[in-house]
Amino acid sequence: MRRWVIWITLFCFVTTQTAAVAGPFEEGTAAGQAANPVIRGTVNAPSASSTVPGYTSTPPETTYYGQPSLSGSANARLTACAIATGDPVCEAQRGAMTSANTPREAISPYDPAVSAARAIATYYSGCQVDSVATPATEDRVCRQYSGTSPYSCTRSVSVSVSRTSSCTPGNWFANAASGRTGLDVQCIPDRPASQQHFRVTDRGTPLTYFDLDMTTLLTFPRMVATLRSGSWSWWGSGQNGLWVADNQCVGDSCRLTAMVAQEYRRVCTDGGGDSGLGDCTLERPFLEVYGACPSGTQSGDNILPWWGWGGDSSAFEASACYAPSATASGLIGYDVTGTVPGYFWTKDAQRPVVGWRINPAYRSIPQMVLNYERPHTTVTETDRWDDQCPALDAGGRCTVAGTARCVDGPATKEVNGAFVSRDCWQYETTLACAQAAATDECAPLIAAGCAPAGTVCRQMNAATGICEITENTYTCPVPPGNTVTATNCPANVFCLAGNCFNTTYTNDADFARSMSLMEAAREGGVYLDTDNMQVFKGEGNRCRDRLFKNCCYSDSAGAGMTNQSLFGTGSRLVYDVLMNADNREFLYQGMQALLLGGGFSGTFTTYGVTVAVNGAALPAGSAVLYAGDSLVIAFDPWSLAIAVVIYIVMSMSSCNEEEGKLAMKEGAGLCHKVGTWCSSCIRVFGKCVACIEHTTGKCCFNSKLARIVNEQGRVQVGKGWGSGKNPDCSGFTIAQLQRLDFAAMDLTEFYASIVPTLPNVGTIQGSNAARLTTCYYGQGKCQ
Repeated sequence: MRRWVIWITLFCFVTTQTAAVAGPFEEGTAAGQAANPVIRGTVNAPSASSTVPGYTSTPPETTYYGQPSLSGSANARLTACAIATGDPVCEAQRGAMTSANTPREAISPYDPAVSAARAIATYYSGCQVDSVATPATEDRVCRQYSGTSPYSCTRSVSVSVSRTSSCTPGNWFANAASGRTGLDVQCIPDRPASQQHFRVTDRGTPLTYFDLDMTTLLTFPRMVATLRSGSWSWWGSGQNGLWVADNQCVGDSCRLTAMVAQEYRRVCTDGGGDSGLGDCTLERPFLEVYGACPSGTQSGDNILPWWGWGGDSSAFEASACYAPSATASGLIGYDVTGTVPGYFWTKDAQRPVVGWRINPAYRSIPQMVLNYERPHTTVTETDRWDDQCPALDAGGRCTVAGTARCVDGPATKEVNGAFVSRDCWQYETTLACAQAAATDECAPLIAAGCAPAGTVCRQMNAATGICEITENTYTCPVPPGNTVTATNCPANVFCLAGNCFNTTYTNDADFARSMSLMEAAREGGVYLDTDNMQVFKGEGNRCRDRLFKNCCYSDSAGAGMTNQSLFGTGSRLVYDVLMNADNREFLYQGMQALLLGGGFSGTFTTYGVTVAVNGAALPAGSAVLYAGDSLVIAFDPWSLAIAVVIYIVMSMSSCNEEEGKLAMKEGAGLCHKVGTWCSSCIRVFGKCVACIEHTTGKCCFNSKLARIVNEQGRVQVGKGWGSGKNPDCSGFTIAQLQRLDFAAMDLTEFYASIVPTLPNVGTIQGSNAARLTTCYYGQGKCQ
């Protein structure tokens, strides 16, 4: 019962205090509500013209709307009002002009109105306000105007740039096929013709990717990519691959011929009877087509060898040109065309290769002719001029003092990533405007007893040498007894323009999440798989738990394998060196972001990275990441991989190399367990009775954030992990990435990687205190 009495008492007290505080507000609300019925009847009248005197829906001011400049209309109105009398509009304009030209006394910072405003501004309760007596005099500044003043106006252009791609970026937009083999080209707008990107597919499944220079015409087929030899490959034949010829781009129209063939094929003829296979030869897939021989010579395929005179029947080559010899030679034959007479010949020159043809003895070769428009971006430029110069009427106050001159241009500027050239970006026009009347702001100061303290000319007419604007300084007396206020605020208060704020604050809880999303965007851009258009992809790894040794362990040394730890620069959130050495893509992309992302300077030679300055030689096997006028950055991933492998081999016992590296990835928190299965067991009569080895399949990523995004993002888009034996470690497609809700992900585990560890204040203070004696006796030099 007593508890209820207390609650009722508190309720009454709060209600009473609220009513007391809100009384004036409630009174105002009640007055407004009482007046509403009367006002509403007026507002809801059929039309405003019946209620508002002089109301019209088309006032003359509507003609001003949309005009680029109102100076012409203003000058016309002033001219008309100069002779008009009794017009209330003109009277209002004349009154405004008189008020604008009336000199006004400068307001001192010690003026009572200013002092009162300053006192109101210092509202912060933590500040101490003191009264300070004003000085006996103060300086005031005034100006005197005369003559004609020059003014300038500008007319400038702004350019907007819009882009339209000829195809959807990333798509494989053009293709050609022969049987189950296909050839596609990827849409990478504005990529040069010397680096067009293609892929080879088998029934739609990608086999390999390659870049091709479409500016260098191949008159004879060249192998540009190796392919797996299928079950149909011929025994004893060479490497299977994709061959390209007749490639060229005319403008943006490109064409090439591609074929799938082996370097050579063993072709045997049947000898019959018991002999089995007869003669076997190695046939090339393509034969050269040669150009014509010079006049007076003949090609070897048109010369018939002469057998009777001991001539060499194999000496005449179709790829060479032969000239008649005046003396006897070992090359004996006659021209079957009858064009060049002679019996003895000498080799003159090689015939140029002008084309190619299929070798009939090689048998069938799949051919694909791909025609496509090179991906490009169409840039549209739109000019918009902004004219700040007024329209001048004849006889007006201002006249044009000279022709417009270009003050910006000709120049080329970068607008939205495009370089735009214009003859002139901005014109400037000089105007001469006469003063309406000689204006003297200093007369009131002289009348108030102020003494002149200095003068300076602020604007001189270069033609006449007359000062048009003179600025004078006067020392004026201040009435005695005036005081001003000074504010003294504590250290945790910041004041700006009279407004003071408490600077104590709490930690921003959203900082870690914002930084996590920024890092996710950075990694997605750096490690984008352009072949499959995927981000946040990983790689499959396995480890074994055997009877006497568990190789599925965690090595904490992996946490120290970040890019920043190994190279002294770069991100400390990614672990590119722990990814498989067979996959160079992570290493190349990570090193490009590390070295070319800004902030790197000086020489660098470590872990396979070489910075060559002024033409220094690069190590063999290095891939060039950047080449400038005097600087080349190259990277050899195998040197880096060897350094990592050495550590792994030194740290593992009976586990293999990949399991040692996987342990380091686990130590860095980069892996997700997919599944475990029995990989070895004791069998009795073919039945497994005891498992002696379990194998676990995992998906590992090059950053902890990529692993977290996969673990929580796959659930959102319905993407599975596959099985333990065949884990699916692929990344997210662009469409899947757009569907991810990062706000719903729990990134708490990643926050610890980016939130810095604050120093121990007590430890620092103790250390400094211990050094005081040494610093003092060392005459300021701390030891």
